[in-house]
Amino acid sequence: MSGRGRRGVGGISECEGVSVPIAFILFASSALIFIASLHLYKDAFVDFPSDVAIQQQFNDLGNALSTELASAILTLPHKASVEFEETLPQEIGLHQYRIHMDASSDQIQIYSFKGIVFNYTLSGMSAETNASVSLTAYGGVSKVKITLRRGRGGGS
Repeated sequence: MSGRGRRGVGGISECEGVSVPIAFILFASSALIFIASLHLYKDAFVDFPSDVAIQQQFNDLGNALSTELASAILTLPHKASVEFEETLPQEIGLHQYRIHMDASSDQIQIYSFKGIVFNYTLSGMSAETNASVSLTAYGGVSKVKITLRRGRGGGS
């Protein structure tokens, strides 16, 4: 013998006969574990990035509203008023939402019916103006009217 292993039936060495089924079992089990882990961690691969994108869209909407309000407050002359209309998306990431603006608290609040909440503070809004929203914007409403008044009954 040359030390290569014993020859079994049909001239196939015993090492070659065992390694093919073991390789198949190892490959199949590793593939099964990989597919099972993808299924178990679906939240980490699919749902989590989707939630991050939805929260970012809510954040973008709040930043846009607060920026527009801040610029309107800064440019509003004394004893004057301005009314503007903002077009809002119907839904954000299949989430219905509500926007509440309370001038006395200097905040814009965005609530998703799935539990996402954002607060944007416009410091000094109540001291400078009387702000009112003609209707609270729900996800099904596409436009909201915001009125700002400065002068009598308002801030300075």
